[in-house]
Amino acid sequence: MKKSIVYWSYIDTVQQVRAKEPVPIYTNYFKDKDVRGLGLEYSKCPAFRELLHNTFGLKSLYDYDLEFKDGEVKSSMHDQEFFENKVIIRNNESQLASFSLQYILIAEDDSLEMEYLPSFLENNKFNATTQLIPAVMDIGKYVRGLDCAFHCRENKMEVREEDIYAYVKFKTNNKIEFKRFLWDEEINKPIIDVVTGVKTYRRNTFKPLDWYYKKQQAIKTKQRVIKLIKENLL
Repeated sequence: MKKSIVYWSYIDTVQQVRAKEPVPIYTNYFKDKDVRGLGLEYSKCPAFRELLHNTFGLKSLYDYDLEFKDGEVKSSMHDQEFFENKVIIRNNESQLASFSLQYILIAEDDSLEMEYLPSFLENNKFNATTQLIPAVMDIGKYVRGLDCAFHCRENKMEVREEDIYAYVKFKTNNKIEFKRFLWDEEINKPIIDVVTGVKTYRRNTFKPLDWYYKKQQAIKTKQRVIKLIKENLL
């Protein structure tokens, strides 16, 4: 079977030690379950298995919560420095925020489309309290970290360490092989410069994904990043 290599890391030089490789959802969901006794025979259904083909889960590194109340946003966990470094409040009225769970995945192939999805099979605090904002991008053409953006369902977000808060689904029949690399500021610079550059001081008009792909391709962002990654493989 052909393989598609996906390089992955966590964008935090200190916290990356706690990050875990994305877990395959089909095997993870049914592990330690009595399939027959619980009536889970649908696990053998080809339509169900196809849905979860090359679908993997991302786990939270932290316990955390947020509460939107009286025009303010507060947390009962950690300190103000953690809040300022890990949380972006995007809109109070719609209770839209981002929580800094900064996985990055980069395909070695020239093209590999990846869907970023709510973790719809998981029974956890994050799913009960939020609506994750889904997305899609070609990680063979565009290099950037993932954003855990969400709306709160009822004024509050909760997440627990080890919660699978999102799925990533790779649109290929190839077997996915993950290779981890050590994150450092040398790798970060060509990525953050381009992501910041394409967004700052330009007209506030819609641009399709292909526009972002071409901007990075013009200055060979992926090639430069892959070269650095291969020097930092673990």
